[in-house]
Amino acid sequence: MPEIANIAVLQDFTCIAGLAFFLGLLGYKWMRLMRPEAAWNHDGLVASQQYGDLDLVALTAGLGLLLSGIMQPLSEVVGGPKITPGVSEVALGIFVQLMLCCVLLVYLAQVRHLHPVELFGFSVIRWKTLAITLALALLPMFLVVGSTAVFSNDWMQRLAPGAEEQELVRAFVKTDDMLLRVLIIIAAAIVAPVVEEILFRGFIYGVIKRYTDAPFAALISGLFFAIIHMHTGSLLPLWVLALFFCAAYELTGCLLAPMILHAIFNSTSLIAMMMGWNAPN
Repeated sequence: MPEIANIAVLQDFTCIAGLAFFLGLLGYKWMRLMRPEAAWNHDGLVASQQYGDLDLVALTAGLGLLLSGIMQPLSEVVGGPKITPGVSEVALGIFVQLMLCCVLLVYLAQVRHLHPVELFGFSVIRWKTLAITLALALLPMFLVVGSTAVFSNDWMQRLAPGAEEQELVRAFVKTDDMLLRVLIIIAAAIVAPVVEEILFRGFIYGVIKRYTDAPFAALISGLFFAIIHMHTGSLLPLWVLALFFCAAYELTGCLLAPMILHAIFNSTSLIAMMMGWNAPN
């Protein structure tokens, strides 16, 4: 069954990402001991020195919680009921995402005494740099991610013929419920760009960069970002997309840049689905 293959591949990538994360922390710790004078994580405009050991523990626990649903026995995947997302499921998903974001922001502000506005670069926005970065990133982002998606879909069909689209994509294309479509648009074009960028680029990328460096942090946080979407066919394009978001964050020093790119990408995807450009065959 395609769903079994999908979960099995996701479980493999989750194990690979977790192992790479653990070995990376050990490797960079050793390199810091060998070369303490090297500025391992100071490249780019994204500051990471304010994060500490407690944040690394919180990150590890949070990722474990988020990924626990993927690491379920395959027997439960076979026997479990298949639920098509409806209004209540999408609304609940939006609520859960917003709650996760609020918990993180409260943790940063009240427990760590870090100001999220300053931490994520909103206090001093370099508008000219932001505009230039967005203008230069848009076309390459769509070309590279689009090409990667074509390759990935072909690979997915070879790995698991008949593999299905993401549940929300299928629901958006097939539903006649206008409320459901509006909720999916809100979730994809507004909530996801804000919440996912705060979680993955703002916190996860920043903490991993604190203990490693920018390239490694971008690769690992991007892989976790791709895995959390729970669709094997989207793993590679989402991973590449996450690298664009990290690069935009580093070039501008402001989380607003990847948020805007994320919103534009998701909105364009929704428009393409409404126009029938990527409707299922």
